[in-house]
Amino acid sequence: MTPATLESLLASVDEARDEIIALCQDLVRIPTVNTGVMPTGNETPAAQLVQRKLAEAGIGAEIHESAPNRGNLLARLPGTAGTPRLLLLSHSDVVPVEDEGAWTHPPFGGEVAEGRIWGRGAADMKSTVAAETMALILLKRAGVHLRGDLLLAVGADEEAGGEWGFGWLARHHPEDLRADYGINEGGGAAVQAADGRLVYLVSTGEKGRLEVEVTVKGRGWHASQPWRADNAIYKAQEVIRRIAAYEPERHVAPALIAPLAEIYGVRETVTAENVDRIAADLERENPAWGSSLRALTRMTLVATMIDAGVKSNSVAESCRITCDVRTLPHQDEGYVRDQLAAILAGLDGVGFAIRYTAVPSASPYDGPAAPFAAAVRAATGAALGRDDLGFVPGLTVGFTDSRLVRPLGPIIYGFLPSHPDADPNKSGAHNIDESVDIESMILATKMLVALAWDLLGAERGAGSAA
Repeated sequence: MTPATLESLLASVDEARDEIIALCQDLVRIPTVNTGVMPTGNETPAAQLVQRKLAEAGIGAEIHESAPNRGNLLARLPGTAGTPRLLLLSHSDVVPVEDEGAWTHPPFGGEVAEGRIWGRGAADMKSTVAAETMALILLKRAGVHLRGDLLLAVGADEEAGGEWGFGWLARHHPEDLRADYGINEGGGAAVQAADGRLVYLVSTGEKGRLEVEVTVKGRGWHASQPWRADNAIYKAQEVIRRIAAYEPERHVAPALIAPLAEIYGVRETVTAENVDRIAADLERENPAWGSSLRALTRMTLVATMIDAGVKSNSVAESCRITCDVRTLPHQDEGYVRDQLAAILAGLDGVGFAIRYTAVPSASPYDGPAAPFAAAVRAATGAALGRDDLGFVPGLTVGFTDSRLVRPLGPIIYGFLPSHPDADPNKSGAHNIDESVDIESMILATKMLVALAWDLLGAERGAGSAA
C-alpha cells in the first residue's frame, strides 16, 4: 500500500462520496423519532447500521442500550500510544414529524435532489453521524497509524435532553468518553463578514435551557354566574403581561462579543448600554446577525404554552403557563429564581417551579485550549484548500450533548464546517423539508480526517494495511 499522506486522505473522501451519501440516506430512512415520552426513540437500529458499517472496515463497536431499543454506540480507532484522545460526538434520534403531507420529499425517504439529502434528521444530525463514521473508516482503510485514540460516540435521546443517551453513558461508561478533545454539533456556520472575509463560527459553549411552569390559582364556578368565580385565566393575563414585559440584564463579554462585532462590521465598542441599538441597526441589514447579538447578551424568558380549565361551562380555577428560559453560562438556577420572584412579586395565588433541561457549559478557546483551536482551524483550511479563513469563538443558543461530557474533562467545540456555497436557509433542522447540503457533509468528513491526522499525530509515511 502506498504510504498515506494528508492529501491522499482528503482525496479518499472525494472517492468515497457516494458511500458517504448512501450511509446518510440509510440513517435517515430509519425513523428514530424521539417524542420525549417513553417508550420512544428506536435508536438501536441506527446504532446497528453504524456498527455493521464499521465492522466492514475492521473496526469494532459496542452498542449499549440505556433502555429497550435505545441504543448508544461506542467505537474506537486505537492509537499506538493511546494519547491524546479525540472524541467525535453525535446523536441518532430525531424530532417528530407533525404533518408528513406538508413535506416536498418524504420525511423518511432520504431522497437526493438539488445537491441535498432530504428527510427528518438529515441536518440534525445524521449527516454528522455519517461523516464521523466515515472518518474512522477512511483512516482505517488507508492504514494510517495514529499515536492517539480516535473515539466515536453516537448517542440516543439528545432531542429530549440526553437522559437516555450521553447522560446515561457519562454515568455508566465514563471511561469510553474521557478524552482530551471533542467535536460535536452546534457551530461551523460560514459567514461572509462585512469586510468580505469568509469567517467560520466555532461554538465553544452553549446557553442553558430551563422549563418554568407558572401556576395561577383562582376559584371555579358555574359559567352561568362568572362573577362568583375568581377566573384563573383572567388572573393569568397579568402574569403573561409581566413575562412579555420582562427586561433581562444585558451582559457583554468582550472576548465573545468583540470578535462577532468585528465580522458584523460594528465600528464601536459594544456595551450593555448600546447593544440593543446596535442589534436593531444590524437587524435592518442582516436579521440573523442582529438576532444573534441579542441572544448572546441576555437571558431569554418566553411563554410557550398555556393550559387552563376542564370544561367549557365551568370557570377555570387554575391555569398553567409554561415558559422556555435560556441562560448565559454564569447564570445559575438561583439567578433564575430571583428573576422570576421579581417578575411575579405581589401576585396572589401565583407560584412557579423550575426544571432543568440543560445546564450552561463552555470550553476555553485560548490558554491550554489554544493547540486544539489551532488544529481545528488548520484542519478546516486543509479540507477547504484555503489559508485565508477567519474563525470566531462563540456560544450556541441551543443545547447539545457536549454539556453532559465536558465534566469528564474534554475540551469540546461545536464545529462541523458548512460549505461556503451552501444555503443556510435550506437546512431546516426540526422544520418541514429538513435537508443537508451534500458538499457540507463531504467538507465535514474531510475536516475530521485532517483533524485526526494532525491532532492525533499520524506517523508520516504510515500506509501498511492494518
